[in-house]
Amino acid sequence: MSFARVDIIKLGYFKWIKKFESCKASCTVTLVRDGDSNLIVDTGNPSDEKAIREGLRKFKLTPRDIDYVIITHYHPDHIGCNMLFKHAIFIDFADFYKGDKFNFFEKECEVTKNVKVIATPGHTYDSCSALVKCKEGIVAIVGDTFWTNKQDKLPAFYENLRQLKSSRKKILRLADYIIPGHANIFKVKK
Repeated sequence: MSFARVDIIKLGYFKWIKKFESCKASCTVTLVRDGDSNLIVDTGNPSDEKAIREGLRKFKLTPRDIDYVIITHYHPDHIGCNMLFKHAIFIDFADFYKGDKFNFFEKECEVTKNVKVIATPGHTYDSCSALVKCKEGIVAIVGDTFWTNKQDKLPAFYENLRQLKSSRKKILRLADYIIPGHANIFKVKK
């Protein structure tokens, strides 16, 4: 049985400059390799281009080698380097697209043998997460459904608290590990 491999190529961060007025933030950018397919989950800020290229280079990859880009939601710190991946198929909460061609799906989508995208609304109405089957278990790459590697800490921003809590419960039930939007991977406490 073959499994996917998951590597963080750029670690995210979030820091308040003046609480609830301004912050510094950039998301975690994750590389998933599943068979012959290469996927990126979230693309960071425009200023992250160099770090993303260097992260890919460690795996002997370039942006052109990326087949799919999964966008967990459309906040600027998660989509800033989308244009690096001009040849990729983009996947979000309800469709996948390349150029001007769109294909729609409902609630979840199998991207590759070991990668599935599921809807996880709450932080934003269009939030989604990638579930990846790895040798170590299921890794959920969740954008800002979880901001930090503290399992119980809610994000500071959300559109719908009820949906966010429901999505977080779903992820905690399905995943063995979580890669949050602005921190390193953590093991789920069951």
